This record gives sequence, C-alpha cells and structure tokens, in this order.
Amino acid sequence: MRSLIRLRSLRVATAVAVVSGTAGLATLTALTTSAQADPSFVSAYAGVGADVTQDVYAGVSGASPAPPASTSNFYLPIHSSGATNNKTIDSFDAAPAGGTTLNPGCVTTKLGGPSFDRPNSTTAGIAALLAAVSGTGWQNTSASCTNALVNVTGQIDFARAARGPKSSGATLTFVPFARDALGVIKFDHGTGHLGTLTTAQLTALYSSSTGTSTINGDTVFACLTISGSTPRSNLEAAIGVSDATANTAANAAGCNNIQQNSGDNFYTFASALPAGSDAVIPISSGSWISQANGVAVDRSSAARTGGADLAAIDALGKPYTGSAPEVPSTTYYQSTQYGYNVYTVLPTSKITGFTKDAALVSLFVGNTSSLCAAGEQSLVNTFGFDSLTVSEGTCGSTTTTGNS
Repeated sequence: MRSLIRLRSLRVATAVAVVSGTAGLATLTALTTSAQADPSFVSAYAGVGADVTQDVYAGVSGASPAPPASTSNFYLPIHSSGATNNKTIDSFDAAPAGGTTLNPGCVTTKLGGPSFDRPNSTTAGIAALLAAVSGTGWQNTSASCTNALVNVTGQIDFARAARGPKSSGATLTFVPFARDALGVIKFDHGTGHLGTLTTAQLTALYSSSTGTSTINGDTVFACLTISGSTPRSNLEAAIGVSDATANTAANAAGCNNIQQNSGDNFYTFASALPAGSDAVIPISSGSWISQANGVAVDRSSAARTGGADLAAIDALGKPYTGSAPEVPSTTYYQSTQYGYNVYTVLPTSKITGFTKDAALVSLFVGNTSSLCAAGEQSLVNTFGFDSLTVSEGTCGSTTTTGNS
C-alpha cells in the first residue's frame, strides 16, 4: 500500500527526477506553472478497490514504482485542469505492503479521517464507495479489522473496477479508460501439456465435483482467487460456470481463495504437486504483464522462474507477445469472451447536475480528460492494458451506470 507518507515523499522525488516518457514530461510542465501552499495529497481524491488495476493507478497517481519494482522510471501524477486547481489522486492498494488481500487490515485515506476496513477487490471497492455516497457505513464482509460499520462519507471519491456494474441503476457511473483480459496461469512441471487450453476444458474442470480433470494425460487441479475478486468472476463468466459450482471444485482441489493476481501464492500450491499433476488459476493479464515488465511490484517472480506462465486459450493464443517487455496481444484483448473493460467508478451525482465536481470530471470524464490523454494512455499500455477501440467504448464515456 502506498501510504500518505510514501505518497508525499514520492511526489517530492518525482518533482526533481529526470522523467522519461511523454506523459511524465507533460505533467512536469503543467506542475511548474503554479504552486500550492499545502502538499497535493491534502486535497487529493482517494480511490480504493480492484487489485487488478492498483498498479496502473499507482503509476498515474505518482506513487510508482514501489520497491522492489523497477526504479528506472518515475511517474508524475495526473492532475485536473488549471481551472480546477490541478487536483490529483491517491490510490490505495487492495492489500498493505507485505500483506495480502485475505487479511487487508485497515486504511486511512484522508488526513484526520477514520480508520476503516481496506477494500480488497473490485466488489469491496464499489461497496465502500456506495457507503460513502449513502452514509450507511462500510464494513468488509470478511477479514474485518474494525468488526463494525464505519462512516466513510468524504473518505472515498472513486473506486477502481475491473468489471462493469452487476445491477442496473444510476447511483454510480462506470467510466472506462482501458481494456484488460482474463488470463489463466498454468503450471505443468515444464511438460508443455497445458500450453494451450480450451474453454471446454476449463468449463469441465471448474464444473468437476472433485476439482480435477484429465487434460493431455495429466491431472489438473482447479484453483480460484478470493471470493469477489475480478479474475474469479471473469473466469466464471467466460467459461459459463456459476460461482457456487466453481467454489465447490476449488474447495475439493484444496486450492481456493488464493490471493488474486499473485502468481507466487498459486505457485506455492502448484509446485508441491507431484509430476503428472498440474494446476491452473485465473489472473488479470494486465497485472501479469506489468509485473513481468518490472513496472509493478512483482508478486509472480518465483512462479515465472519456476515455469508458470499464461496459457494460450482456444485459437486466441497467449494474452501477450514478446518478452522483456511483454506486450498485450490485441487479438486476445479484443475477444468479447476473455477481454473486458476496466473502469474508474464515480458517484453519478459528482459528474452531473448541481453537485458536479469539475475537478473530478477533468481527471476522468471524457476522451480529453487527464487519464484519457495520449501521454497517460501510453503509460496505461506500459502497465499491460490496451487502449480502447471504438467497438469497445470510448475512454471517459459516462454511458455505463449501475448500483453495484
């Protein structure tokens, strides 16, 4: 987690660092045109939620890279327009530094604000944002550090989401800014037996009451990430299996509720299996790529070194091409079955009508917003996400709304 102290120190560092990349230079130029009496985090917008996009938001908030990620590049924070006082964002990870999403603990997002359960997934982030809007109080459904509802009104301004809305309504607006794809990590002891998987094979595996299936002569175990995590829900949607059925399979396999987007946590289980027994687990392709490229904290280095990799799916191939750096495969990401948009979720009341927040709009809304600008989209690509095509939606669009 990038704490307020770390955010302050990084922003001071980045202001004097030699910056590479168009986005960084553009931001530096803008920041030198005005000054503030207080550090920017005092008035910054606070975001929580998806593990999938926490690293790219760390980049655009000026809090990346974080050790032990690469320190060859430093990213300056996006900011709203000069007319809206150049406001910036703080993005709080789904797990604390050195911790896990299974035990996320508490977080404080604003100076003088309360300590509350850290939202540890897309679903939790959206629920916490809704609580901030309604004033009903927020408590995580599992691993609560407060064991009580906490009023988070004014403490959360946006949520990171790696899925669209689950229910209809207009309380929240899901603003797309890029595209990710569901990947499947496979570990097959280097045999290559799981180099290519089919949707039909994955459906059978995650529908199995034993949590295992025979693929190319090997016994394959079905692993799942934590309940409510985006890789888990996106896998279930892609292969047409309910969460209850997949949960039964993963429990039977003894490989359920693994920290999301951590190849190493999966590898701990998979590498202990005997030869001829393999395992798979869903992951965000963008997260895998950003970790491999050294721009995010690498939670998959041991797995990668041990031979785990993303499988090719059907005729789509692998989700990435190349190595050092890995590059998203446009063909894979554009799949309507395995590709999906990622969003900044905002209270609808803050981007329309009498309570409209012009700075928040300047940051995220519209294809000329800060996050949709060409320079920032280049940074988004570096973190393993594809920019949106016309068929996938317009960056900054406000046409997608929902209540959860």
